[in-house]
Amino acid sequence: MTKSIKLKELVNIRSGMVVSKTANSNKDLLTDAFVRMIGTSDFDEDLVLRDNLEPNVFYKENIEKNYLQENEILFNAKGKRFFAALFTNQYENIIASAVFLILTLRSDVVSHQYLVWFLNHPETLKIFNSKQSTQVMPAITKQELGDLEILVPDIETQNKIVQIDQLKQQRIRTEKELIRLHENYINAITYKQIKNG
Repeated sequence: MTKSIKLKELVNIRSGMVVSKTANSNKDLLTDAFVRMIGTSDFDEDLVLRDNLEPNVFYKENIEKNYLQENEILFNAKGKRFFAALFTNQYENIIASAVFLILTLRSDVVSHQYLVWFLNHPETLKIFNSKQSTQVMPAITKQELGDLEILVPDIETQNKIVQIDQLKQQRIRTEKELIRLHENYINAITYKQIKNG
């Protein structure tokens, strides 16, 4: 049976950090305690965190307690592109910028992957996207996100939904790659024709 539960009953929500990035590109001058801060642009269009992130913030003691932990959910709450992404601990010593709200699951009635799927679902995004036309810099507050009603089926159903969604995402990535390869092929053939003709 599917239940409707407010998000704040399932997760703790905290804000990302406001920290200045360093412009120092001389790595010899940097300490070993150097931190990566991620922002919206560090995710590709498939909501995958880039794998070449460089450290960009100097370590300070107050940063350490804000390091992202495995399976925390990042919700991009500011700007023109609302989305959720699961942090899978690809990097150590990493923090989220202030554009993100960070969700830490504290209930076993919902899985991390299902919650990410639900937050990214077009029907959920309709609720958030209504702000696009009413605010210059659209933003979702902690309160608004916490009050969001999450439809929670049993774990077995959640797992099936996540599996189906993963297959869908894999198919989309494969189709994009095929389109890219086809474009490259056509470009090479046509260029070769005019070059040799």
